[in-house]
Amino acid sequence: MSHNVISFVNLCQRSGFVGILVFLLLSPAFQRLAAAPAPAQNDDFFKRLSRMHVGGSLSLNWRNVGPRKPGFETQIQNEVYLADMYFGVDGPFVDRVPMQVEWHMPTASEGRPRLYQLNFGYKRINDWIVQFGKFLVPFGRYNELYRPDQFLTVTRPLLYASPDSLDLVIRLNSPRPPLSSGYTDIGGRLSYYPPSRDPFIPQELTFFVVNGLGETSNRQRTFPNTDNLGIPGIPANGVNIDFGHQNNNLADNNNSKAVGARAVFSIGDLRFPWPIAEGASDLAGVHAGLSGMGGKYDLEDRLAYQMYGLDVSFDYLGFNFSGEYLYSFNDFSSPLALIASLQNSSGTLASPIRQIADREIHHGYFLQASFPMIRAPAIGRRATGILVFNQMFRRGPILDLFLDTNVNGTTFSSINAIGASALRVTRRIDKYTAAINYQMTDHFVFKLDYSYWVMNRASTRSVNSLGLVDIYQLAFSMVLGF
Repeated sequence: MSHNVISFVNLCQRSGFVGILVFLLLSPAFQRLAAAPAPAQNDDFFKRLSRMHVGGSLSLNWRNVGPRKPGFETQIQNEVYLADMYFGVDGPFVDRVPMQVEWHMPTASEGRPRLYQLNFGYKRINDWIVQFGKFLVPFGRYNELYRPDQFLTVTRPLLYASPDSLDLVIRLNSPRPPLSSGYTDIGGRLSYYPPSRDPFIPQELTFFVVNGLGETSNRQRTFPNTDNLGIPGIPANGVNIDFGHQNNNLADNNNSKAVGARAVFSIGDLRFPWPIAEGASDLAGVHAGLSGMGGKYDLEDRLAYQMYGLDVSFDYLGFNFSGEYLYSFNDFSSPLALIASLQNSSGTLASPIRQIADREIHHGYFLQASFPMIRAPAIGRRATGILVFNQMFRRGPILDLFLDTNVNGTTFSSINAIGASALRVTRRIDKYTAAINYQMTDHFVFKLDYSYWVMNRASTRSVNSLGLVDIYQLAFSMVLGF
């Protein structure tokens, strides 16, 4: 081995994490080096390096949204975009101490990398795992299926819809997901995997403590700095929860932490390590999961949220029936509107701005059936058909919509305000999806998806809104996963 290569290896030994990152960029070169004769002192390093798995995903999508009339998402026709781009490495570089680092390149941030996961575990106690860092929060089945090569359809269920794509249709007073798919957070988790095969004993029992969801306005307590003294006040447009994880803070925004737990019961093949990607193989068995978490999310530690979920899945030789129900409530703060009515007519905001705290409930479910259309096509591995039905509800105070409103010298494109009468209403969105998932190889998948959102009860009538127009989408996706 040349002097330059030996120096490089010594650098990696002094800085193992940097060595792993360089390995991600130069892995073919490292594989050639690992195959060549090396001094004895470097053998152990390369053996440990070979345990690490490099993985990632991306999807190239086309979509056509209708109807073709002004307003909201319906201005999108024949759009091509990259989405769900992930890249990372994981494995036990140190014996029984697994580590993981992963980046996400969101479409909305023009592909700029964001640290998505960075964690390590401790597996040296039989049937127990302790994990610290930034990790995927164990809440619900679909939250763990965050990469496009792990779920069958182009769009996600309404309960886990992502603002990064047209999984989600949001209107004034309409339902929204309790949280979007792929929620990662900073904290610790403790998991126990009982050795018993009794179906009434959980296959997995997990407790976790994390920073918790934050605010959409992304206010946070900054570290002491002369450039940033004081704590930002509540913005004029109020405070609500960041269910879409669009903030990527690496520190908590408030004092309280979120606590939660998840229990998984499984029989048959589904006792494999969880989660198992949809359509990964011909499994047979039943799975059920119970999840719950809650905490406070605003900087002042006044606004709370809680969510609870039940997910069930039945697999038999390529046929799958699954469903999930989520119930959540969260407090929020909005400015007071002086004039309001059931028809949500426009009015004026109280001056000076007065923030009113209230609570809304979001809950819903989805049912999904998948079945083999062609088990062994002439080209490729498998073609699977999917049918999905979603319903999601919101119960809360009627909000008024104010457009292009100037408050204290700042113009807001939109403000949702609570009317003085605080009338409450229940709104609903239905969604139907029919899709085909064509698996070419272990790493390439094609998806064709048609979805229809029923919006006639999704919102309240407003002079500023077209919120009762149904939306439909035809989408095609080419997915790479490795």
